[in-house]
Amino acid sequence: MLRSAAGSPTAASASDEHPRIIFVPSPINAPHVLDMDAECSLMGWLGDQGLSSALVDWGVTTPCDRGDTLDTLAMDRLLPLLSQLPGPVHLVGYCLGGLIALASACHAEVRSLTLIATPWHFSGYDPQRRTELGRMWAHHRPACEAMGLVPMEVMQHGFWTLSPDKLIEKYMNFGAMEPDSGPARRFVAVEDWANGGEPLPFALGEQLFEQLYGADITGQGAWTVSGVPINAANVRGPVLELASASDAIVPLACSPDLPGRQVLASGHVGMVVGSSAPHRLWPMLKDWILSHEAPN
Repeated sequence: MLRSAAGSPTAASASDEHPRIIFVPSPINAPHVLDMDAECSLMGWLGDQGLSSALVDWGVTTPCDRGDTLDTLAMDRLLPLLSQLPGPVHLVGYCLGGLIALASACHAEVRSLTLIATPWHFSGYDPQRRTELGRMWAHHRPACEAMGLVPMEVMQHGFWTLSPDKLIEKYMNFGAMEPDSGPARRFVAVEDWANGGEPLPFALGEQLFEQLYGADITGQGAWTVSGVPINAANVRGPVLELASASDAIVPLACSPDLPGRQVLASGHVGMVVGSSAPHRLWPMLKDWILSHEAPN
């Protein structure tokens, strides 16, 4: 389903008067980080600039979805949705949503593709952290397979494994904030988002921990979807990468490192909803989209 910036369902069509921008969120968390609230919404801000957009909502995950992977989300969910739109769109993928958007853009023409905080070179993670993630997954895998789902609690355990020091630091910073201040409210909103979300389908969790964190199939150039190698060279349109120099979830060493990559100082979430986002990432994205507004 597509959601408008207001969060309401929108028809799979767009006005010819504006660029058609489709935001593809990660399936790990709820999609609204790209449309957090009235005070902080990338989509809402773009709308104020005259650029219409819609957000993919992956919906409720049940055991019936146990076989879904990044590949099937691209081929069976996103591409059919895009085919209903009148012409190529601007795809913007966030985190793992960037991989889904990238796979889709290797199969269908796009006006442009933007990857925000998207992981690619999983061998760039600290070897000890990758080993710990592997052990964690081996412990939880049997229960997840039995359920057909990977609960959010397992994913949170994985995130904490990647950056335990950052976890402590952010709560210490929160403790120093004025109660009910703007920054404190923003922190709570982001934490509510980060700790919510649907469980992952089992096959997607298996793909994430074994094929990506484990084998680094993307960084090794071994990821193919429906017979097509997935990489930036095969994208059917221009590509922009926006990465973070202080991202604990997707460190810079793990990013695709595409030509022309733009590196921001804010973290994984802060680059999209932080105090600097309206002055840095949002205008950069707007300018990029406007520069590729004409059909390819």
